[in-house]
Amino acid sequence: MKIHLYMLCYRVEGLVASHLEPEAFGRYMAVGTQKNVRGNVLFFEIDSSLESDHFKLDDIEQRCVPHIDGSPKRSKYISIYRVLEHLDLSVFGKLYLCTADGRVMGIDPSPYEEKDEVGGPNLFQELCPVYPLVVSALVPVKFLKFMTNPQNPVGVPRLFFVDMLLDRDEHGMLAGYLPYPDPLHIIDCIKDLEKGGDKMTKTVSRLPHLHGFFRTIRRGFFLGDQTGMKFYKFPDRRTLEVEYSKWWRSASESLIS
Repeated sequence: MKIHLYMLCYRVEGLVASHLEPEAFGRYMAVGTQKNVRGNVLFFEIDSSLESDHFKLDDIEQRCVPHIDGSPKRSKYISIYRVLEHLDLSVFGKLYLCTADGRVMGIDPSPYEEKDEVGGPNLFQELCPVYPLVVSALVPVKFLKFMTNPQNPVGVPRLFFVDMLLDRDEHGMLAGYLPYPDPLHIIDCIKDLEKGGDKMTKTVSRLPHLHGFFRTIRRGFFLGDQTGMKFYKFPDRRTLEVEYSKWWRSASESLIS
C-alpha cells in the first residue's frame, strides 16, 4: 500500500503517515477516531518522497504497515512537535479542509498578487504553530514577513494563518451575520490601530474559539516565512454552492469550530 504523508495544522501540529487517500484520511480524523474532539480538521498533503535530517523516516515502511487483517494503517505519527518549521515550503501540496461531519475539500496553491492588496485593518486567525486571533494594519504578505522576522521577539520561524471576514455596517460595527464572540472587543482593537503610531498588530484573543469557522474565511490561507509564501485561495461563494455544495452545506450548517 502507498504511504501518504500529511501534516495536521489546526489545533494540533503533527506529521502523520497513512495508507489512506486524502479524503478518507480527512473523514477518519474528523469522525473515525474517539481521540479527536469533534470539530473541523485541516491538513496538508506532504510530498511522499520527503527526505529529512530532522524527522525519522528511514524505517517508515516498517512502522506504517497494514493491520493483520489486511486493512490499511490509518495513522502513524512521525512527529508532534515543531513540525511546520522543519518542512521546506516546496514539500507542501494541497490543503484539505474537513468539516465536523467528515466532508473534505482540497485546495491547490495559487498565485497571489500583492499589487491587488489594500491596507488594513485585517483580521487574521493564526493556525500553526501559534493560535492568536489578531487585527492588523498589514496586508497578508507583510504580516507574514513581520511575524517570521528573526528580530521579532514574539515571532515564529514559519507561520500558517487565514484571512477572516471583517465586514462592517454603516456605523462601523461588525456585520450581524459574522458569528464572532465579543464583536465589540474586535472593534475596539481596530480603533486602537486606526489611531496610528508604530503598532501594526493587536491581539484580539490568545486562544479564540471561532464558531462557523469556514463561513468566516475571506481571501484564503497563507503559509510561509522570510524565504517565500504559499497562498491557498478559498473558493468564492458561487463555486462553493455549485462545485462543493455538499461540503459547503456541511460547513454552513455546523457551528462547531
